[in-house]
Amino acid sequence: MTREGRRPAQLHLPSPGVVFSPELIRRFGAFASRTAAAVKREEVGSNQALRGEGQEFVGHRPYRPDEDLRQLDWQLLARLDRPFVRIERASVSETWVVVVDTSASMGVGVPGKLQSAAEVAAACVSLAVRLGARVALVWMDEGGEPRTVEVRRGTELQLVLSALEGLRVHSVDPVASSAASSAGPSAGGLESHLEGPRAMLPGLVRRAGGAGRVVLLGDFLDVEQGPLLRALGGRRRVHLGQVLSPDEWGPTQGTTWVNPETGERRGDGQARALSGYHQRLDQFLEGWAAHAQAHGMAHAAWSSGDSFEDFLPGLLR
Repeated sequence: MTREGRRPAQLHLPSPGVVFSPELIRRFGAFASRTAAAVKREEVGSNQALRGEGQEFVGHRPYRPDEDLRQLDWQLLARLDRPFVRIERASVSETWVVVVDTSASMGVGVPGKLQSAAEVAAACVSLAVRLGARVALVWMDEGGEPRTVEVRRGTELQLVLSALEGLRVHSVDPVASSAASSAGPSAGGLESHLEGPRAMLPGLVRRAGGAGRVVLLGDFLDVEQGPLLRALGGRRRVHLGQVLSPDEWGPTQGTTWVNPETGERRGDGQARALSGYHQRLDQFLEGWAAHAQAHGMAHAAWSSGDSFEDFLPGLLR
């Protein structure tokens, strides 16, 4: 979405890149420390966040009234005559795959959607490494080639931060691309990772026994639900993170919408057009939320102006 009144030969995107301030980097570390500590305190069988396929025993704690007796350590009860439950956390062998949408539509908004997605990706990778997981960060570069950075130690986190700060949305000439807009997924968009000749995600999530978690971060404007299920089916946790710009969340009268990937102009800024836009937006978001729930996936939608600490724990449940 932009506020342009006419379709130019080359649309200006207000937020085409990513910048991490020292304070933002500190917040990534603080989030990882705080969340990892909470994960390690969680009990087996709880409905709380961040459980992988495998579990690693980390200790015991006293049994609490009304807890599931299946978690009771009966051998310890017989030896000490006191009830304790086992505490486990996600196995250190778990692999996370984090994918960032770099299509042109991610350059819309202030703050930009790409900036917000990159912040969430950095926080996810920081947390995964803190938990002992392997992580692969995946994106499409400006030439449309798939790229990946893999880390498993805290000393390698700088590689991820540098890669994320180097992200740029795909520059698109809307006049040239509008005729081809129906030929396939948007350049750099999430669906380009799921299907097609350059899609490396299906193979990446299944190699070495398969990824325990896959986190997709983007606006989902170009994603069809069928390819997503075909690419990410199996015993793994899938987290759909959907970011929109502040204008996309709450446009006002006088705003017109231009698709940055095709140059198509929508709406006239009048009240009736605005009402129709809000209705379509609600249907769009509710559709993805219902799809995620039906297939056991986590889903969260937020504005690029929101702090990742506010919604990321829910996305990673």
